[in-house]
Amino acid sequence: MERDEKDDVPDGTSQLVRRAITWEISDSEEDNDTESKNAAAVESLSSAVQDHAEKEKLLCKSLDEAKEVASLTSLPEVASCSKSAKKGKKKCSTEKMKMGLRQTKAEENMLKAELKKERMERKEQDALEKKRRKEAAAALKSLRPDQCMKHMIVCVDPGILEDQGSDALLETLGSLECGYSIVSQTVPHSISWKRNISCNTSRTDGFLEKAEEEREVLLLLEPWDFLQRVFSLMQNMKPGGQWSIPDLSHLFPLNSLEGHSAKSYSVVVIGLDAYRWYYQHHGDHQGIQNVEPEERMEGLRLPPDPEMSVTQQHIEEALVVLQLWGNTGVLFLETWQELALHISTVTKAIAQRPYKRQRENQTFSFCTGGGWASGVRVLKDGTGLREAWSRQIQQFNRVSPAVAAAVTQAYPSPSLLLQAYRECSTDRDRQLLLSDIPVRTEENRVRRIGPDLSRRVYLLMASSNPELVLDSTA
Repeated sequence: MERDEKDDVPDGTSQLVRRAITWEISDSEEDNDTESKNAAAVESLSSAVQDHAEKEKLLCKSLDEAKEVASLTSLPEVASCSKSAKKGKKKCSTEKMKMGLRQTKAEENMLKAELKKERMERKEQDALEKKRRKEAAAALKSLRPDQCMKHMIVCVDPGILEDQGSDALLETLGSLECGYSIVSQTVPHSISWKRNISCNTSRTDGFLEKAEEEREVLLLLEPWDFLQRVFSLMQNMKPGGQWSIPDLSHLFPLNSLEGHSAKSYSVVVIGLDAYRWYYQHHGDHQGIQNVEPEERMEGLRLPPDPEMSVTQQHIEEALVVLQLWGNTGVLFLETWQELALHISTVTKAIAQRPYKRQRENQTFSFCTGGGWASGVRVLKDGTGLREAWSRQIQQFNRVSPAVAAAVTQAYPSPSLLLQAYRECSTDRDRQLLLSDIPVRTEENRVRRIGPDLSRRVYLLMASSNPELVLDSTA
């Protein structure tokens, strides 16, 4: 029993108990009084120790309960703090996520806008490029000889139509592919030309054509008017037959016109010889007035006598002055039909001028487009090889198409000719292989190719010397 109680005593009092036990089992033989005293002391000590142990247990229990109560009371506060902290962190992270999403969405929108802008710009560039190609194709098409006349306009001054012979001119203009208009010209009694040119516009419904004036101007003069101008020019001639610097304003007052230097003038006179002949046969002005109207020439006016003193030499000198100093040519015609034909020819020449200029600017414009100078087209199936072989033989001097045709008929390809050369035993036989081939001429006569051409063909096919001269007489 005592041992059990001793075992229940805490470690702090174990030594004291053990000492008491030691004292209890001591070997000394003392009195019973001392033993009783010792026993009483031990009992009191053990009870004190037991009370102390119980107090410690109660104290520990109370401390544990206090800790549990404290932990229970502090747990909601910690939980509430941690919950609020987590809630704040969650709110901050949500706001950051929203801001990141908004920024990402804004960047995506900006990227989409840039891509859309690039697509629009690319689409506009493609449209402009397509429009430029279409305009270039239309411009090239308008330059073609079969299309250029459709873009020309012949502008005729109304004063020209006062003559009865102008009907032939209008009839000819109506038969042409170009158009014509009756409009007042800067130079009276003149004819000019315009060309319709497609110009760039911002519209998408088509192209806008603009009429551009050509530099050619044709001035039509009556015979009496031309003689008056020549007579005025003669007044500037010096006594020794020498010309001073000519004043061309007496002939044609064109220098005062705006843009005169950019124009190319030409003069046409209709019926000058008939007019002079008529005057010479009827004498003076009064005699002509007495002639019956049926006998008079239509559309003629008679100048004063001094102007009829102009001779053929004076006219030729005036033509030279106009050509050298005024760069103006004069054309003498007899009828209005000739004038209509001349205007038709000039109109075609003006219409085809851009096309000819374009051909001159191209590379190797000096090469002719004739069939005799063009190459031979060889197809994939071999069509054209024999013709190319014949053309190669014709490159030799003094070789006609008939001779080349005879060679190609005997040996349709170069490989067959080389095979025939290999079959020959000596070099002389190779050189004379083609000499006996018959050739039929245009006069239906038969002759041989001959040893000279046979030798040259052999040297061409067999020699490896690049400096070898095939024909010493070339």
